[in-house]
Amino acid sequence: MDGRHPLTNSATAILYLLAGVAGVAASVWMACFWVPDEIADERAYRSAPACAQTSRTEDCVREREFTVSDVRLGKKQHEATLTDSAGAVRRVGFAGDGPLLSRLHDGDRVTGTVWRGAVQEIAAKGTKQETWARPVNPPGANLAAAIGVGSAGLVLTAVCGWRLRQGADRHEPTRRMRYLVRLALGLGLAGIAAAVLATAFDLGLWAGPALWALFAAPMAAFAVRAWRRAPYLVPEPWIPKPLP
Repeated sequence: MDGRHPLTNSATAILYLLAGVAGVAASVWMACFWVPDEIADERAYRSAPACAQTSRTEDCVREREFTVSDVRLGKKQHEATLTDSAGAVRRVGFAGDGPLLSRLHDGDRVTGTVWRGAVQEIAAKGTKQETWARPVNPPGANLAAAIGVGSAGLVLTAVCGWRLRQGADRHEPTRRMRYLVRLALGLGLAGIAAAVLATAFDLGLWAGPALWALFAAPMAAFAVRAWRRAPYLVPEPWIPKPLP
């Protein structure tokens, strides 16, 4: 049996139990604090009025012209330096090279949308691109990820607790326990897949959780069917095989 499997023995079961608890805690934090803050910021930005010429507040939206320099493209960095007419320099990061950053060169002019002192997006050459100041993932994507991580952590915590109560060092894990571990993995992957799709298509708040439910429902149905067919028996004591 693989020593890294969460049901191998008490030591690995405890480690994965703690990982499951951490997943549930992270999910609760994301759903209760991170996602609501993102929603509030997104709504505030979309409803912010255009700044008057004499306005000094940062809660309004300004359109400023910038000169681009030192564009950096690569797998780990997507950055450019923006200099306004007053000579103020800003180093701005992006989530990727496209659709605009890869087309920019030193000396090009872009129009930047500034809100709360940060450049939210830039526009030029008939297109625009958001900066790191804007949320990289829409709130629906992060909510889907939170649900996936939380559900996976909850199932993993339950099965590891069950395994420890059974006597992880004395018995083989039951078939039902193995089904639950696979279900936990599937629920987590469903959350990731839903988050990726919600981000790629910029879907609404509840689209991400809906996609997660769409992916998770067949997994849960299969797990329930397998659970009912599996015998509820405690296997014989597990005797480790001697190493060759």
